[in-house]
Amino acid sequence: MEFEINGITYRIDKLSAFDQFKVSRKLLPVLSGMISDFQAIRASFPQRKETAEGGEPTANTLEDWIPVIEKILPKITDALAALSDEDANAVIHTCLAVAKRKAGGSWISVFSNGVMASDELDMLGMLQIVGRVVGDSLGNFFKGLPGKAISTDPAA
Repeated sequence: MEFEINGITYRIDKLSAFDQFKVSRKLLPVLSGMISDFQAIRASFPQRKETAEGGEPTANTLEDWIPVIEKILPKITDALAALSDEDANAVIHTCLAVAKRKAGGSWISVFSNGVMASDELDMLGMLQIVGRVVGDSLGNFFKGLPGKAISTDPAA
């Protein structure tokens, strides 16, 4: 998957199955308590706007998403704050290791041997890359998680 941050093109690969397991082990304890919150927030996602001519719905603007962002941002920041430095680094380093940035006609690893390849990438850009790697590599896994406890009562 390729995308752009601040005019720089990045490419990410999927995490290996072992790295997916490692990252999910670090994120699941933090995110597990938030699943029901996220499902409630998901219900407040803005619907695509209908056009006056009855054509294809138009995309939403940033202003349409502000109420959702205001609900979800505190939950995400609390979840990130709950991660130990070691766990945060395990997630960030693993995700950045599969990211490359375009430099001329070639691709350069963003993070290798514990070192960032460039100091151009700020924290927000770094977290955007991590988020894209997690979403791309673990998105289907997180979607499949149950939203509420599973009943063990056979009559249920």
